[in-house]
Amino acid sequence: MAITDKIYLKNHRQIASQLETSIPKGAFKGATLDVLYTGDGLEKLDEATRERVLDFAQDFLDCDCDTNPYCGHPERKFVSYLLDLRAQGLGPDAIVDVMTDDYMLYAYPGDVLSFLDQSVRTLEAVESLAAVDGNREMQQKSAEAKQSLTR
Repeated sequence: MAITDKIYLKNHRQIASQLETSIPKGAFKGATLDVLYTGDGLEKLDEATRERVLDFAQDFLDCDCDTNPYCGHPERKFVSYLLDLRAQGLGPDAIVDVMTDDYMLYAYPGDVLSFLDQSVRTLEAVESLAAVDGNREMQQKSAEAKQSLTR
């Protein structure tokens, strides 16, 4: 299961109440994206919530794909966001705090830790395969990326 499947709306009940409709808790669920980021959804939200939703849309939903927001770019951008937070030295608890402050989203710190651990394991595999293939440039890039996640 992808980390984006484990990212949830903070104050989900309050948001659903303001929208006067039922929406999934998952931030990247299709129904959530439809209700919050298209049509009349934004107008019904209080100002603070609306600002965070607009920030999220601006940062993650700004591609020109015909199938936006279902093209996969929002999820990939969010994964990059999480990896950047880790590269800045934040741990799982702090990453959750920042995403909550930035976008009114939350995740369980254990899920974030598992994601980060899997990311390091993936980079180790890439580094090993690059070494076997003799691709020094890719080996170096993956080693540097792994180092930024493990400090």
